[in-house]
Amino acid sequence: MAFGTNSELMFYDKTTPLEAPVLFMVFNRPEKTQRVFDVIRSVRPKKLYVAVDAPRENRPDDTANVKKVKEIVSDVDWPCDVKYLFHKKNQGCTKAGLAAWKWIFEYEDRMIFVEDDGLGSIDTFYFVQDMLERYKNDARVAYVGTVNYGPKYGDKTYFFSRISAATYFMGTWKRVFNEYEYDLESYYDVCRTKEFRRSFVSWQERKVYNQLFKSYIASVRENRRYNTYDVQMEFYSFKHHAYSIYPNINLCSNIGLDGGANNQCDTNSAFYQEYGNRKIEPVTEIIYNDDVEYDPEFEELFFKKRVLYGGPWYKRYLKSMFLRYLGGFYSKHIKKYRRR
Repeated sequence: MAFGTNSELMFYDKTTPLEAPVLFMVFNRPEKTQRVFDVIRSVRPKKLYVAVDAPRENRPDDTANVKKVKEIVSDVDWPCDVKYLFHKKNQGCTKAGLAAWKWIFEYEDRMIFVEDDGLGSIDTFYFVQDMLERYKNDARVAYVGTVNYGPKYGDKTYFFSRISAATYFMGTWKRVFNEYEYDLESYYDVCRTKEFRRSFVSWQERKVYNQLFKSYIASVRENRRYNTYDVQMEFYSFKHHAYSIYPNINLCSNIGLDGGANNQCDTNSAFYQEYGNRKIEPVTEIIYNDDVEYDPEFEELFFKKRVLYGGPWYKRYLKSMFLRYLGGFYSKHIKKYRRR
């Protein structure tokens, strides 16, 4: 697809196979994997990378389900350069994700990353592909998101935020991954700089994020690493003053919050009602946003919605502080009972 010179551009030819490489990360949920894979089949990517985590020990249900998942993702019935990464030992979500990213970036300079619960549409894939090409050399842009959390900004198809995009369906580049810090290695050097402190729009935001970073580092040092790679994305954004792209319409639905996910939740909760299985909207044209910057006033409101989920800042702050100092106790004695 050729880029136009105007700010508006009719979207894409749906008969054209997807050029951007797709990384599909799956594990033990065959029904959800099938739903997402059916959409991948619809866009017929020319390059497909599939990473499959291994069953957990003493979980015969995992063994059966992982086998079904492998059968699903092996059914590539279109012209495609497909590669598989089958782990022999269970990695867990965060390590499996890191391994998959390392793997694809041995071969590619960009990726569309999809987890088994990130359900998008044909439009979603082509939107991310378009953004990956348009901003491939712009260091100010780090991630291409597909989820809209409710707030909309401006009259363009998308806006920019320092708050990183959701990982279950997003795009990024090798240039970003080369600076990605899995353990937040430079945090305690960077956090003392004026540039880092000035990257926050409010003192509440600064306190919440810094406590979040410190809590994650504590989990690494105490060998109880949080099962996430989102925190690292957040740190990248603030350290490098980089932005995520957010669409002004919702392009992806998380279909995994009802069970089996790392971040599953009560289906009767207000959180699930708002963020689970959200409606996916179509894209008919892109109105490009040529101003790669954020509006501090809107950003503060977006932080309250995206990060605080409408609650008070100190609730998120105190939760991170609790996990920082008592996370080991929580993981050992409390967490296992919360999902029963």
